Amino acid sequence: MSEPLDRESLYIIARAPRAGFAKTRLGATIGHGRAVYLYRAFLKDLAARFSGPRFRLGWYITPPDGWPEISSLVGDSGHVVFQGKGDLTDRQRDFFRLAGNRGESPVVLMAADSPHLGTEVVEEAFRRLRTGDDIVVGPTYDGGYYLIGMSHPHDVLDGPMSTGSELDGLRGRAELAGLSVGLLEATFDVDLEEDLRWLIPHATSRGDLPATRAALESLGFLEQAKPEDADHVEKERFTPP
Repeated sequence: MSEPLDRESLYIIARAPRAGFAKTRLGATIGHGRAVYLYRAFLKDLAARFSGPRFRLGWYITPPDGWPEISSLVGDSGHVVFQGKGDLTDRQRDFFRLAGNRGESPVVLMAADSPHLGTEVVEEAFRRLRTGDDIVVGPTYDGGYYLIGMSHPHDVLDGPMSTGSELDGLRGRAELAGLSVGLLEATFDVDLEEDLRWLIPHATSRGDLPATRAALESLGFLEQAKPEDADHVEKERFTPP
């Protein structure tokens, strides 16, 4: 485990890959063991993509005793921060406050639910934070977000997650506080079985998702995929209000 990071840092939220604990909404339909098997692949591919010299990578994990299980997939590189109590909104708020105390600025936090996310998106997040945006957000098609970054800790996080209104609420609070919000490209996250129809074309056409592709194939999802699923890679463009 490396020394604490300073300046620009990227952290990935990670849950211990335990059946019934990680990817529970996906597991409710495809089976919790199968969902965790796929989630383990997500972590492997994200670690390989973001562990290079471009980013100072860290992991924001839960529970605290889950690091051995996570590190077996992602390696020991990167700074590790343990999530505390409260819901995900509370834990994100704590994360940015503590990152500021550590001197990490700007800092970006992303979910592990979008294994296809490219390095160029994170590079753009840091560029915007360096050049004037107080906050950057990567929207998901369902009204949430897959990434949030801040130039400094800002008190704009409130309310429950997974409601479909997280992004609107965050932007409204930022506007009231006089903070600028930069929006990155919209994409999907994998929460439900139906989301796999967007993931599969990425996994089968790109070379940087080897673990995800192997897991999808092993679970039989590639056999089930239809040619027209490729049409869903680019869902109708998300246009913020």
